[in-house]
Amino acid sequence: GLDDAYWLPKLSKILGVKSREALKHLQYEDYLKLECEVRYPWETKALQKLLELTDNKATFEELQKERLEMTKQRQEAAKLALEELKEMHNSHSHGKDIIRQKEEALWQAMEIPKAYWAPPEKSLVDVLESIQKLLELQESSVGRGENVSDTEVLRRASGGLALQGIYRTSSFADMLAKRDQLIRVPDGFKLAGPEQGSLLERKEFSSSAAEAAFTKSVEQLGFSMSVSAKASFWGFNVEAGVDYSSSSQSEDTHQSHSEQSYVCITKYQYIPLASCYLQKHQLRLSDSALRELQDIEHLLNITQEADRPNMLKSRCASFFSRFGSHVNQGPLHFGGIFWWKASMEGFRAEQQEEMKRQASEALNCYVGASYRGFGVSMDVSKSSSQASFQGTDRSSAHTVVQLYVTNTGGPSETDSLPQWKLGLVTNNSTWCVIDRGFQLIPVWDIILFNHSSDFKSTYQMSSSLRAAYEALTNHSVGTMFGEELVSAVEEARAFVECVKAWEMTVDERKLLTLIDFKQNLHEKTKTHSVWINVCLSDKALQEFLVNTVLLCKKSPPENTTYIKSLLSCLLDPHVYSVKDFPRSSVIMQWIFHTEYMLPETPSVSELEDLTKTLLQMKEYIQEVTYAPETSASAIHEAKIKATLTASLAVYSLLQFLQERAQKDIELLVLLITTSMGYQVERSTFQYLLGCPEINFMINEMQMGHKEYLSLKEQDVYRAQAFLLLTGLTVTPEHKEVSPEQKKQRLVFMEDQMKNLWSTEIKTLLEKHSAFKDWEMLESDLHSFVNGRLDDTCDDLKKKSIIKDMEDTFQRREPSSQSKSKSDGSESKANQAIANQKFLHLLKRLGLESHYPRKMGTEDFHIVYRTSLHDSQPSKENELPFYFLQKLLTVDYRVRYLTCKDES
Repeated sequence: GLDDAYWLPKLSKILGVKSREALKHLQYEDYLKLECEVRYPWETKALQKLLELTDNKATFEELQKERLEMTKQRQEAAKLALEELKEMHNSHSHGKDIIRQKEEALWQAMEIPKAYWAPPEKSLVDVLESIQKLLELQESSVGRGENVSDTEVLRRASGGLALQGIYRTSSFADMLAKRDQLIRVPDGFKLAGPEQGSLLERKEFSSSAAEAAFTKSVEQLGFSMSVSAKASFWGFNVEAGVDYSSSSQSEDTHQSHSEQSYVCITKYQYIPLASCYLQKHQLRLSDSALRELQDIEHLLNITQEADRPNMLKSRCASFFSRFGSHVNQGPLHFGGIFWWKASMEGFRAEQQEEMKRQASEALNCYVGASYRGFGVSMDVSKSSSQASFQGTDRSSAHTVVQLYVTNTGGPSETDSLPQWKLGLVTNNSTWCVIDRGFQLIPVWDIILFNHSSDFKSTYQMSSSLRAAYEALTNHSVGTMFGEELVSAVEEARAFVECVKAWEMTVDERKLLTLIDFKQNLHEKTKTHSVWINVCLSDKALQEFLVNTVLLCKKSPPENTTYIKSLLSCLLDPHVYSVKDFPRSSVIMQWIFHTEYMLPETPSVSELEDLTKTLLQMKEYIQEVTYAPETSASAIHEAKIKATLTASLAVYSLLQFLQERAQKDIELLVLLITTSMGYQVERSTFQYLLGCPEINFMINEMQMGHKEYLSLKEQDVYRAQAFLLLTGLTVTPEHKEVSPEQKKQRLVFMEDQMKNLWSTEIKTLLEKHSAFKDWEMLESDLHSFVNGRLDDTCDDLKKKSIIKDMEDTFQRREPSSQSKSKSDGSESKANQAIANQKFLHLLKRLGLESHYPRKMGTEDFHIVYRTSLHDSQPSKENELPFYFLQKLLTVDYRVRYLTCKDES
């Protein structure tokens, strides 16, 4: 259903696709480039279907069936291509080009990337033999797959890593440490399809420690955290823990001659096969973690108040060390990672580039052999080990490239990628947790949300844990109140007044003064809130910091690195919490040498500012995506930064709208952003935003805001009906809003607006409060939006009808001498104001003689006899009495009365 006039040029220009056959070779990385061009949410799903990417909504069982079926189809295609290739080779009657084309068909059927096809000089006999053995092994393995339930996958994968806590501190080592099980398996747990695609990544390391740290971070934290240069969502810097991407060797020439060096190049195939997201209401503590916390609560109650802080700090330190302080909500991904590694050591530092080149060549050969099923049987190291370097000692001339494979998940007994991947796909009991996402929820929140009956005082236990965590990690998780805070605010305001008098020069001493003041504030308040909300929010200090960076750009000082480190101490990560710091991105880009220009985060005070910021985020993702030789890791990191900036922009706008008491516009923004995963309590998006999601929010906000203002000018109730209708229905086109979600959204909207609803809307909500017929409610709201108030106001209609009937059927009393003239005149007045349409109908039916006087018995018998003569009137003159009979008995079917001719 995609528009060929729009998409065919995109496919040709961006990916070079000019034929239908080429589509089956496109990978997940290619889809990411196309995703930026999506105009409507439904096109995302259409593109995924076109490129045969997995649908995340599919169940685990459906995905497994589909994977096995596709595996069998590829095997059949490979066997057919292999047989045809054998016949061509034996007959010697085909040219080299034809044979090469058939070889390429074979590689494609076996999903071997073009870079790793067998080279032309490779013996065709050897290739055919290895492929034959590989296909036989695969065919024998397909039926031996073992699959376990979704809950067992959660329990078993990586030793139950998804259920373990994580101790969030400033130490990278704490993040990587293994913990005991912190949460139980959620009730009704189900796996969904993967949200990510398969990737082939490459990394270089200059020390074995750096290589080991990266591998461990991938296995413990997952792909998302390990490939991101800056983990803004978790508030710590992965690269600060271990610099695994750059060399730690000295650049001193004299020293390099005497040092021995190390180089390691690794490639890894990342294969996610399923995913899940742990909702807040699903999280419950494991039995052992709950018992430990109950013991702490008991000790709190029996310990003297003076001794409580030390006891609490000691026991909580033990708890956090054993179980962790936070739970990963996800999105978690399950699957496997296949690693190829080439390392060299024992050479001199000046030979490093040459060693890198040789290791890279050897690794490429090794990866190709693994794809084609050769594994370690191909001794690549022999061909790359005889290296000599002019002008060096003979002792360094025989450095050997060490080649080996490892895997995270999947069968461990094979070093052939196709064989390993087949085992991974067909046997989910071998899966590992390969990504833990970036959403964290602390233990004290879990206690408040889901364990109210397990503690004597849930609030006391939660706040005690939070206080102990702050004391142990120096991480602030709450707002401080009291005299100390007031004093600190006054001190901060006096300090920023002094900043206004500072000269605009690059001065280290002034930056050190700022750092000292920031530390003093933290010691006094135990939080960075005053530094963020008073100091960094001050325009004079902001101008000083921005000018410092601009001066450094014009004429860089000798100690630029030191200046950057000082600015980083002052701003990172606090700057991201400042509501109004328009040029903060200029400073942060300069500090971190950002390769691509990040869009600025303006002070978002109007809806137009938010849509402008979202548009900048979309352009930024596109800039990174379309950069030459960009990687999936870079695109992933760009989405993280764009999502963070969008979160801050939404938060900023909501704050301004709250200050201006614009509840209606605030609600409109919340309805659209929460439909895309924005969480109000955490002020961030639940999932990473891409171009389709940003497009959806921009379009909905622009159209929704325009429509709302237009309706508000006409009538308030119409605009409010539009808000309610938007809240109940807004969602991407490929998703649906369930009745339960509609119920939650309606409660949220009523709570948000409280007493601001118009009288018409209040009446409508009261009408639908007893029983929620969502179709009827939405129909009524549509009528309101279109200005048809009468279609929905049943009570008003009823009153109007009753009044009309009373006026029309006003009965005259029998003539009496005592009847006053005034009564007669009143009766005539009532007749005069009777419903004219109804009187006209009576006249048309020939019944006017029976009204408005009281009917007699003979009239009733005429009506009864005539109307019941047959089930339906067959003649036009029978219709009036039949109608009258229905009217007298208050039979609603009178509305549908028809006259049917027997002929």
